Amino acid sequence: MKESQWYPGNMARAITQLRQDLKVVDLVVELLDARVPISSRNPALIRLLQNKKHLMLLHKADRGENAVTERWLAYFKSIDLQALAFSVQVHRHMNDLLRYLKQQEYSLGYSRLKRPLRLMVVGIPNVGKSTLINCFVSKAVTKTANQPGITRGRQWVRILPGVELLDTPGVLWPKLTEETALPLAVVGAIPPSRLDVHKMALWLLDHYIARGKEKYLTERYRDLQPGTVDSIFEQIGFTYGCLQAEGKIDFERTAMLILRDFQSGALGRLSLEEPPG
Repeated sequence: MKESQWYPGNMARAITQLRQDLKVVDLVVELLDARVPISSRNPALIRLLQNKKHLMLLHKADRGENAVTERWLAYFKSIDLQALAFSVQVHRHMNDLLRYLKQQEYSLGYSRLKRPLRLMVVGIPNVGKSTLINCFVSKAVTKTANQPGITRGRQWVRILPGVELLDTPGVLWPKLTEETALPLAVVGAIPPSRLDVHKMALWLLDHYIARGKEKYLTERYRDLQPGTVDSIFEQIGFTYGCLQAEGKIDFERTAMLILRDFQSGALGRLSLEEPPG
């Protein structure tokens, strides 16, 4: 399968910096996208974190299916990895995370009279690291936007009394196969311009049909009739005026409409990857 290069120089430097940062932190919070936990795990990070205490947060859990996310949590537990479902939109998720951090603070023997518990958040671009920090401090202390790679540089943020967090730029591995790049592009972790958006949209629609979630499509796109992936795609293009001058379907405009609706949550909750087994 064809491989693509994604900022290899920048990512190599980021990995080198992460290796140094790991020496000064006590805990690593690894953010994954709950809809694509496999694709959003960086193999380079897995190797770096082997001997470091860390927690995996399945972020944007409100966009994935609850039952599938629960299976992912059970899977990670079965391989001795700690994981929590998380969404800034779900109040109890933040309480669960705060409770976990307090437990780590006490278990590692720190108190407010000593140095703070130091943790680092890592993950691929646009997985929600800055959003998580902003949620902690209830104000925009880091620049955030819904596009890959908006966070730049490194900064310590006091998120709780006795807990400091080191924010890092998103780290995507230098080589991606199309198999991995496709789900990442669909959830918005890498720019759609780097892949065929028509193919991305068809791949996404196929998941809705395969998982029996067509109701989300019919609720969003009026008068949509059952059919093949291609026919559904064409219906959406015609109905919403995504046409070229001669009246033919504009594949790119139609695909971008579908992808935007999915990424905004307008197409309901859908998990794109299942845990092994």
